[in-house]
Amino acid sequence: MNTLEQKPKVLIHAYGNPGRGDDGLGNTFIQMCQPWLSTEYVHHLTIENSYQLNVEDAYTMSEFDIVVFVDATNELIEDFSFSKIEPKSQSPFTTHAMFPSGVLYLCGELYGKQPQTYLLQVRGYEWEMLEGLSERAERNLWKAFHFFRTKLEEWIEFEHHHEDEHEHS
Repeated sequence: MNTLEQKPKVLIHAYGNPGRGDDGLGNTFIQMCQPWLSTEYVHHLTIENSYQLNVEDAYTMSEFDIVVFVDATNELIEDFSFSKIEPKSQSPFTTHAMFPSGVLYLCGELYGKQPQTYLLQVRGYEWEMLEGLSERAERNLWKAFHFFRTKLEEWIEFEHHHEDEHEHS
């Protein structure tokens, strides 16, 4: 039996505009994840980056077991938040600037798939037309990244330990 197929396929999809200060948090998060693609994660992990979510993303996410959207936020959260997304019809329907819940809803409607979907929001502070992150946003990003790395290890390594036990019995 091929053990690669037993572990979940994970998509990390960050969105935002790196030319607008802290709105580039998602883009930087993706850059931080790049080294994972040269490790054992490579068979289980796909990373994507875009300015905004759109209809086509529903097809992409239909091919994964777990999807994590990463976005900057100016909401009053301490540093970052990680929450499960439920499918929700988005109206008025447009082909631009969709929400994660709307993309998940379309994934179910069009492709009959409902991957576990999460939103990792990182608190940002500066949204002007400039490249680079504010110091506070960068600190929040590192906290979110460390949290997420642990979460990813749980998802991918959980079954690995189970397989080891099975092989030794």
